[in-house]
Amino acid sequence: MIINSETGKKLSKRDTNTLQFIEDYRKKGYLPEAVFNFIALLGWNPGGEDEIFSREELIKLFDENRLSKSPAAFDQKKLDWMSNDYIKNADLETIFEMAKPFLEEAGRLTDKAEKLVELYKPQMKSVDEIIPLTDLFFSDFPELTEAEREVMAGETVPTVLETFKAKLEAMTDDEFVTENIFPQIKAVQKETGIKGKNLFMPIRIAVSGEMHGPELPDTIFLLGREKSIQHIENMLKEISK
Repeated sequence: MIINSETGKKLSKRDTNTLQFIEDYRKKGYLPEAVFNFIALLGWNPGGEDEIFSREELIKLFDENRLSKSPAAFDQKKLDWMSNDYIKNADLETIFEMAKPFLEEAGRLTDKAEKLVELYKPQMKSVDEIIPLTDLFFSDFPELTEAEREVMAGETVPTVLETFKAKLEAMTDDEFVTENIFPQIKAVQKETGIKGKNLFMPIRIAVSGEMHGPELPDTIFLLGREKSIQHIENMLKEISK
C-alpha cells in the first residue's frame, strides 16, 4: 500500500515534516494502541462513523474487500486527535509512568509531578507535551500572545488582579486548597461587580499565561499561593508599562 504525505506526495525519508518511523512516535510518547488504531485505518475502513477501535475489534472487523485501491493519506491531525482520545481515556498510572522520563530529563519530577500529569492529561496529544504544558509551573513569568495582551489591556483588569491578589494573600496555608479558590474568585466578583470573561480571563492569563486550559482553581493550587501571587504581581507590572 502506498502512503502519501498530507501534501499528496509519496512519503519520503527526506520529508522532515512527518515522523516516519514507529520508534519516533514511541519516543514522543504516543500510545502504541493509538498508533496501531491509526495505521489500521490507512487505506481501509470498517464502515460506519466510528474510528476508535481496540486491537481485538480491528482484527475482528478487518475485511480485505474494504481495502482502498487509492493511496492512503497520512493525516497527522487525525493521528493527534486519536492519540489524545487514547491518552484521555488511559489510566493515570500508565500516562504518569510514560511521562516520568520526560519530567526527569527536564528536572520536573517533583512531588507534584503526578498531579500535573493528571491536570494536563486531557490536553496531551503525545506524552512529551507534558513539558511545554507545565512551563508555567517552572518559569517566573508567562509570555503573552497578542490575543492575550488584548485581553489584559481591558480597563477593569488591574482591579480584578489587585483584588484577587489580596484574596490570595489573606488565605492561610491551611485555607489554600483547591475547593477554597473558586469562592475567592466569586468574592472578587461580588466586591467589584466584574463578572464573566472580564473576571475569569484576566486571572487565568495572569496566573497561567494562557486563555484556555485546565480548571483554574486546580491550576492555581498546583502552582502554589506564593507563585500565583508572584505571577499576578509580574502581570500588574507588565500591564502598567
